[in-house]
Formats: sequence, C-alpha cells, structure tokens
Amino acid sequence: MQQTDAPKISQSIAAKLGWPILIGSALTVLFYGAIHFGIVPNHSLLRYVTAHPVEYVEVAMFMVGVAALLLKAGQLIGEFRSLSQVDLPPQENGRDKIEHAPALLNALYQLPESFHPTLLFQRLSKGLQHVHASQTASNLQDELKYLADIDQEKCEHDYSMVRIVIWATPMLGFLGTVIGITLALGNLSPEALVNEPKVAMESLLQGLSVAFDTTALALTLSIGLMFAQFVLGRVESELLNNVDAIAADELTARFETEGSATDPSVLAVKKMAERTIQTTQDLVVRQTELWRDTVSSAHQHWQRLISTSSEQMETALHNALTESLKTHADAFAAAQQHTIQRSAEQLNGVVDALYQVSSSIHTQHEQLTEQGTILLKVVEATGEVANLEHSLNRNLETLAGKQHFEETVQSLAATIHLLNSRMSGGGHASVQLDRKDKGQAA
Repeated sequence: MQQTDAPKISQSIAAKLGWPILIGSALTVLFYGAIHFGIVPNHSLLRYVTAHPVEYVEVAMFMVGVAALLLKAGQLIGEFRSLSQVDLPPQENGRDKIEHAPALLNALYQLPESFHPTLLFQRLSKGLQHVHASQTASNLQDELKYLADIDQEKCEHDYSMVRIVIWATPMLGFLGTVIGITLALGNLSPEALVNEPKVAMESLLQGLSVAFDTTALALTLSIGLMFAQFVLGRVESELLNNVDAIAADELTARFETEGSATDPSVLAVKKMAERTIQTTQDLVVRQTELWRDTVSSAHQHWQRLISTSSEQMETALHNALTESLKTHADAFAAAQQHTIQRSAEQLNGVVDALYQVSSSIHTQHEQLTEQGTILLKVVEATGEVANLEHSLNRNLETLAGKQHFEETVQSLAATIHLLNSRMSGGGHASVQLDRKDKGQAA
C-alpha cells in the first residue's frame, strides 16, 4: 500500500499543477519563438495572436490547457495498456479461501512498478486489502462499487486545470474587448474628427480590431479545449467501464462466501465465535497491560509527588526566611534613616537658634554703640551749657550797674528759657538762675 500511494500522489500533484504549467509555458515560448524567427510562415491570421499583450496571455493559457490534455491522454494510453498486463493468478479447484488474499496481493505487487499507479492495479490491490482486513468477501461488491465511485470522482478532478483554462480564456477575451473599446474611445475626440478625421478613424478601427480579435481568439481556443476535453472524457469513461468489469471478474467470484447451501449460518457463527474469543484474549492482555501500566504510573507519580513536595517545602521555607530577613533589614534601615533624619532636623534647629541669638547679640551691640555715641554727645552738650552759664553770669555781673537792667534781665530770662526748652527736648540738663544772682541783679 505504501509503495503505491506515494508515487500516485506525487504524480497526481505534478499532473494537476506543475507539469501543465511548465509544459504550457515551454510550448508558448516555442510557438512565439517560431513566429519570431520566421519558422512559422507569415500569414494574416498571425495578427490574432501577436497584435496585443492580451492575445499572448490567451495563447499561454491555451497552451497550459493543451499540456494538461496531453498529459491526460498519455495517462489514458498507459491505463489502456495496463488492461492487458495487470491480472491475478488463475483460480485452482473452485473458489479461493480468504487466507489466500495476502498471497494474491504479493503476486500482484510482483508486476513492474510502472503499472502500480494504474486504475486497474489500484482497484485489484484495494479489493484484496479489503478482503484481507475484513476476513470476508460478502461485501466485496459494495467495496468495488465504492472504489469505482472514487475513481470516477478523481477522473473528474483531473480536468480541473482544463476547466479553469476554458473558463479563464473567454474572460481574457472579454478583457481584451474592454481594453480595445477603451483604446478606441480614448483616442477619439471631436477635435480629431474635425481636424484629422482619417487618423481618428484609423485609431477607432485599431481599437475595435483589438477588441474583436481578442474575443474571437479566446472563444476559438476555448471551444477547441472543450471539444478535446469532451473526447478525452468519453475515452476515460470507456476505460473506467473496462476497469470495473475486469475487477468484478477477477475478485467477485474468486473467494468463498460464508455459510453453505444447507446451513448458511454455520460458518458465520464460527467466524463470530473465533472473533469473540480472539477479542476476549486481546482484551485480557490489554487489561493486564493497563493495570501494570497504571500501578507503575501510580508508583512513579507518588515518587514524583514526594520529591516535589520536599522541594516545594524547602523552597517555601527558604523563601519565607529570605523574605523575613529582608523585611527586618528594610525596617532597620528605615528606622536608622528616620533617626538620622530626626538628628539632622534637630541639629538644623540648633544651628538656626544659634544664628538667631548671634543676630540678636549683634543687633544689641549696635544699639549699645548708638547709645554710647548719644551719651558722648550729651556729655559734650552739658559741658557747653556749663560754659554758657558761666559766660552769662559774668555778663550779668557786668551789666548789674547799667541802665535798662530790667529789659536785659527779661531778654536773658527769655534766652535761658529757650535754652532750657531745647535742652529738655534733647534730654539735657536745664539752666536756672540763682535767687542770689537775681537779688544782686535787682
């Protein structure tokens, strides 16, 4: 089974995707290279494939579709060749037993590997594998019908690339039509029709030519691909019918069925009993293995649990101690930092108080200095007043015997009164005349 699936899958992927595109691209290059180098004779029909880039794309898409059809045609040729080459060993003495299915399967795999991906080989091998796996041939016809439906569906999928090309090619033609009409109308203007009507008409005809040529080419190529696909589809349908008939002849009547003509249920009951016994034995062995695995797993689980618990406890204790020490260290550092901050604040308060006291002492010193200066001035003023009093007394003695003594005394009294008022306002001692002196003066 594994020997045939991988080549079939790789061949299917290459046929559906890689090879059609690669071969189609090569055919496109060869076709336009032949036109360029003059291998293909110059003809008026070449304008349908070389007039516009859209036509190049249409031809490339057509070549991809042709490549897919060519690959499909080559596959069909190999399939028809396998119909006469792939077969099973002839039957001996009636129908074969179910136990002979692996031997027939090995004989089938002895054929050349080139026949392994074919439909008939796959149909026979899968039928034999089904008989060997189910140990019965009672439902072999249903299995062959199921395999036939799968092959039919796969054949339909093989034309997916061609269907895409057939759908996309007319779309490219319509795209060329739109581009051609756009070019025709874009180059057409009232001024060009009036001034250069011939040039305008040529531009219009050129755009319409692109529009109709691309559409005609796309429709022609898609019709050709559709016809080729139809022919290959009919051929492949005939191939599938032949494969179905050969597989039915080779497998349906080869193996013995369950039961007999007298009692058709004996063999079926025997098979069921054998399968029940085998199943029971398998269940006992499986249950024993499960119990052994369960006990071993439980023992290993307990060991892992104990080891994990001890590790978790150790880890938790270590983490708790570490966290506690870290907390105490943080608290001690915070307290120390708080104490340092309080000491710094108190020291700053003491410094501020000393600074204020120093400023107060300096202010008092300045006030004392000012008061000393004032006292010196008062002392000096007192000496001047004493000298003035002495001078007045001498003047009074001199003026005692003269006329107008009363007026002089009043003037002196006013002068003394004025001096006293000034001295009392400045904080100095007042000057008074003795009664003795007044009597003398009288």
